Amino acid sequence: MQKRIYITFYIVLFFINYSSAQNAPITDGELLYYKDFNIGFSLNTYGGGGIYYRHGWHKTGNVKNYIESDISYIRHPKEIWRYGYQENPSTYTFGRLNYTYFLRNSFGQKIELTERSYKNALGLNFIYNIGISLALLKPAYIDYFIQNADGTNSLVTEKYNPEKHNIEYRIYGNGPFLSGFNELDVKVGLFGRVGLNIEYGQYPDEYKSLEAGLTFDAFNEKLPMVNKAEQIQFFPAMYIAFNFGWKK
Repeated sequence: MQKRIYITFYIVLFFINYSSAQNAPITDGELLYYKDFNIGFSLNTYGGGGIYYRHGWHKTGNVKNYIESDISYIRHPKEIWRYGYQENPSTYTFGRLNYTYFLRNSFGQKIELTERSYKNALGLNFIYNIGISLALLKPAYIDYFIQNADGTNSLVTEKYNPEKHNIEYRIYGNGPFLSGFNELDVKVGLFGRVGLNIEYGQYPDEYKSLEAGLTFDAFNEKLPMVNKAEQIQFFPAMYIAFNFGWKK
């Protein structure tokens, strides 16, 4: 009888220790981690998305400095996908002058609002950063049917010209993606981001997070994106993102 009591006691003690380990504080290990690496994938309210990389380091116990590099695709609100008018057409955006990408480099901080003290717990962070935004404008190319002297049609890839390519039924679709990269036009502007970041993870040196917030890009001139549409100079946007990272 006494032996059974000992066995029962040890079984109960084992499960208590196991449960404690599952919810053990991870704050002791935080002193060992100085650097933070983070990769994120985002969607924005301009109908595009992007990817960014953050490299951070502790300033204080609950504040991290970080540098960020981000590239995002931006669509003009007036861009509408259409199908070409010929047999087996592809999609294209009628009137698009340039594909627009924002290349952003910035400095910011991540401020810990609530501590992720336990495994599988949640941590809430406030983030902000400011920096430089480069608008990369890649000319739009289309596949277009031209009429030959003998009355036949030939499909050619040409840089979109609203004065020349004004017969819509001759447009087959978008040209090859790589066409126009050698003609990139770059505009320089400013960039800012504020957001809230919900961090979670089972281990102290690995984590995932969901993030939402606002971005703002401003340039000293309007960007030529779509023909016969109001061109845009200031780009306020909302975004959501999924991040994963690790600490060293």
